[in-house]
Amino acid sequence: MRKPIAPRVLVGWLWGVMVVLALPILSMVVLSFNSSRYGTLPFHFTTHWYAQLGQDGALIGALETSITLASEVTVIAVVIGTLLSFGLAKTSVVIKQPVNALLLSVLTVPALILSAGLVSVFSFLGLSQTTLPLVLSSVVASLPFVVLVVSGRLQDLDPRFAEAARSLGAGPFRTFLTVTVPLMAPAIVAGALLAFVMCFNNFAVQLFLAPIGVSTLPVQIYSMVRLGVTPDVNALGTLIVASTIVLILLLHALTGNAAKLFTSQNGAR
Repeated sequence: MRKPIAPRVLVGWLWGVMVVLALPILSMVVLSFNSSRYGTLPFHFTTHWYAQLGQDGALIGALETSITLASEVTVIAVVIGTLLSFGLAKTSVVIKQPVNALLLSVLTVPALILSAGLVSVFSFLGLSQTTLPLVLSSVVASLPFVVLVVSGRLQDLDPRFAEAARSLGAGPFRTFLTVTVPLMAPAIVAGALLAFVMCFNNFAVQLFLAPIGVSTLPVQIYSMVRLGVTPDVNALGTLIVASTIVLILLLHALTGNAAKLFTSQNGAR
């Protein structure tokens, strides 16, 4: 029996969309291994641009700055976001709804508008020439993602585990550390990975709020590509894409199968 035409057209359309979305990334990966500086044919395989990338002090320095910033923001966002998630789970709707609306507004407001507003706030406070506004603004932009992941896992958490621990004589603090936190660990780590990726790639916040003399990787790449994309930028982009794919797979494992496996193991016990 022949398949209807409509599903086949839809499948073809989806494949076309996937090709259009993947083509720029694939082109960047291929050009990073081309010996031609200008990406011209014929194609000759080389890893020269990856070796040259290690000698580019500006890019390496910007990469170190971005990793340091993302690490600091991740720690702060995970601590605040986890505690906020537990607080929202136990508070009344009168408090929960405004806080959720505020977190949702951070996700829905365009990044340029949010960054411009943060610039105005920190300029009024006289902190525009320090790195503190950059860190705090990055925390604000990353915090909703942590709360979203942790709160989702917290809603599915079986309260009987904590009740069993309290019935055996464990106090609230010990129950939290030995029962709740281990059960929430996959979601907390997933939120941390998501916060790290969002902070690392947040070009708008970094462009608006980075003080003079501080250049993160997205800002540095932006300043370089205005004069043309060089092969070492393609090489760096390829490494970032590969790292992002690894983080996405790890994030999927932690929020999906790993969380279910961890819960089922504890439930079996």
